[in-house]
Amino acid sequence: MKKYFIITIDTEGDNLWGVTDIKAEITTENARFLPRFQALCEKYGFVPTYLTNYEMAHDGGYREFAREGLAKMTLEVGAHEHAWNQPPYYPLVKSPAHRGKPYLTEYPKLVIREKLRRLTSLLEEAFDCDITSHRGGRWSFDKRIAEVLCDLGYVADCTCTPGISWEGQPGWSIRSKGTDWSSWKGTPEIICSGVKERHLVEIPVTVINRGKGTVPAWFRPNGHNCETMLGMIHYLKECGTDYIEFMIHSSELMPGGSPTFKNKGQIDKLYEDIEIIFESVKEAGFIGIGLSNYARLVVDKKYGGRS
Repeated sequence: MKKYFIITIDTEGDNLWGVTDIKAEITTENARFLPRFQALCEKYGFVPTYLTNYEMAHDGGYREFAREGLAKMTLEVGAHEHAWNQPPYYPLVKSPAHRGKPYLTEYPKLVIREKLRRLTSLLEEAFDCDITSHRGGRWSFDKRIAEVLCDLGYVADCTCTPGISWEGQPGWSIRSKGTDWSSWKGTPEIICSGVKERHLVEIPVTVINRGKGTVPAWFRPNGHNCETMLGMIHYLKECGTDYIEFMIHSSELMPGGSPTFKNKGQIDKLYEDIEIIFESVKEAGFIGIGLSNYARLVVDKKYGGRS
């Protein structure tokens, strides 16, 4: 059985964790730091998927970088919406209490459709390619979003964080909350079938849940979990999974672009860890693949070549 390695990058503005005003201007300096990461992916034959949001789609340097990679077929560009700054803007009634940024799930379906349609059109125009992969902002997702994505021609979603609930993270409006993924397994699943035999495959981020009361182990570097991630590779190889999905934010690749990696030394340490991880993934026999192409393999396997 072939085993695949999927790299997903939430490609978004600088330090969105620190943005509290939903009308604030968002910078995109982290786009200048992506070539270093891309070069490391290419060194090991991996094909990262840059899940791109609204402000990054307007960054000229990022556009040039991504177009070059698309021409060489060394990367994929997908969509990553943040409902609070993705046009069209639609007012929500805010809870009197201090709450979080709006989730896409808080909006009516017509607004959801238009937000995703506009982002898809923006990305396809900016990068001159089909946009067929998606991750929801703040891990937010529901049936309406799946149906819209399927109708728009998407084949892959990777919003799922298996075994983890975000219901404790409030949205903008009264009683809004994050998506509960606690009952989901870490395996791909066809979740929606649309017109013309279009299928949307949910491809969960690789997370290992080690029992009640323990912290889930993500395949996501944080500067302190290299050994844990190496153990995850060994475990996943032995248990027969056919993919590992790595994730990181583009802003985590820039000093000061996130709360986690604040200076150059921490970024250099991050890259040391990532190279060790990539080397181990390669030695374990995992093959690099883009998110959409992996989803197509899932559909082909189920339907015998019909997609």
